[in-house]
Amino acid sequence: MKSKLLGLALLSLTGLGSVQAAVLGIASQGTAVDPNESNNAAATTIVIAPNGGWAPALPGSSWVSYGLTGDPNTPGYFMPANGTIVAFFDSLLVSDPVLSGTITVRADDSTSLLINNQLVFNEATFVNNGYNICSDFAPGCLVSTQLTVNIAPFLQQGNNIFQFNVAQRNSISFGLNYVGEVTTGQVPEPSTYALIGSALLGLGILRRRRA
Repeated sequence: MKSKLLGLALLSLTGLGSVQAAVLGIASQGTAVDPNESNNAAATTIVIAPNGGWAPALPGSSWVSYGLTGDPNTPGYFMPANGTIVAFFDSLLVSDPVLSGTITVRADDSTSLLINNQLVFNEATFVNNGYNICSDFAPGCLVSTQLTVNIAPFLQQGNNIFQFNVAQRNSISFGLNYVGEVTTGQVPEPSTYALIGSALLGLGILRRRRA
């Protein structure tokens, strides 16, 4: 009896140890680094020098655009006309079930985000928005106006398409910056939890008998 219970305990612990998680990342890095990135205004998405008023790029990412639209002091800089909206695309291949996921987004002036054609969040409101530097409300180009959201409900196993619709509302600079992290893994079946419970119960019985 003792050997059976001990075997059950070991089997349960082995099954629990086989549950592994993987962390996937997605970030604005430009097409030269990440061929999954593109936009509908140019063939490639490029890294740009940021406007001096923007927050530094998030770790592991760069400010990007479809042209030299960031720092007005950059040779070749141009200002997109007010009302310009450019869609930037990125993709993330997910092999296992999604356990959790978030993304942090900055933009000038602002952006919406869709994942797999589902709206995750809208562009910042126009109401009472003075567009000082960029949008006064999230998502904007500052740490105080960056937006971090839960994206797990929008993700699926397979290829996931991210679409950022970046809008120019009040002149000067234009750009996008984002970093996301997704945790995937196999969720244990209910029978696994029952097996673990039985094993723990068996170990408790063994301890009492040995005592």
